[in-house]
Amino acid sequence: MGEVVTMRKPLLFSLMLLLAASAFAVPLTASWIEGKVERGSGSAWKLVNIGDKIDSAESVRLAAGAMAEFAEGNRRISISAPGTYSLAELVKAGGDQAKKRSTALGKLGKLVDPKAADSATAIAGVRGAAQGEAETMWATEGEGPEAIAEEAKSYARESRFADAASLFGQAAELAQGEEKAGYVYSKAWSLAAGGATIEAIKVLRAMSVAGAGPWAGQRALLLARLDIDTGSTAEARQVLDAAIKAGLAGEDLELAKAMLAEAK
Repeated sequence: MGEVVTMRKPLLFSLMLLLAASAFAVPLTASWIEGKVERGSGSAWKLVNIGDKIDSAESVRLAAGAMAEFAEGNRRISISAPGTYSLAELVKAGGDQAKKRSTALGKLGKLVDPKAADSATAIAGVRGAAQGEAETMWATEGEGPEAIAEEAKSYARESRFADAASLFGQAAELAQGEEKAGYVYSKAWSLAAGGATIEAIKVLRAMSVAGAGPWAGQRALLLARLDIDTGSTAEARQVLDAAIKAGLAGEDLELAKAMLAEAK
């Protein structure tokens, strides 16, 4: 009898591992799919559509140009680079990334509005109706870009980042030159502060370095932070190298070097 029990121990241990893995699996929903995104492993892959339910024990594969976001409550896992990813590993890394993103948003939001930057540090990564997602804000007819931007800042101070992003976007449409660049950056920052990572990345990638003007350094730092968080480390290194060569200094240079080391 003793020999039979010994033979069963490996099987029992394997079953315990499977049960443990199932216990810690997180049910996720595909909340953003852009391009070709698949789930599975080996040769068994199938397309993922918005609204699909995916277990965190699965892996996902993104083709070139694809972007994806998977959600569970207020938790968001965003991916912006091609490759194969273990959702379990991304879930595990989420806490540490959230802390780094919170610190970066606090520093990079000071030029948008110091009080709003403090608000972002307190709740970075949280999305929902409290941030104004259920309603699109529109400026009063006849308002100029400066007045609209001030209204946007007031929403950002209240942690209504989706509303702030909407108004900064409207201000940007009415502004020109450096003023326009500042509002576009403020829109991207507000999106990032509200947890809308992919939307923020798309706005920042659409900003040219030349068009960003005096906001080029801030754009590079914010884009690099979001790139690192979403798997686009190659772009993060490229953006940071260019920004450092362009003359980043002080705290911005220290932040860039820290992120560059993280992206390697």
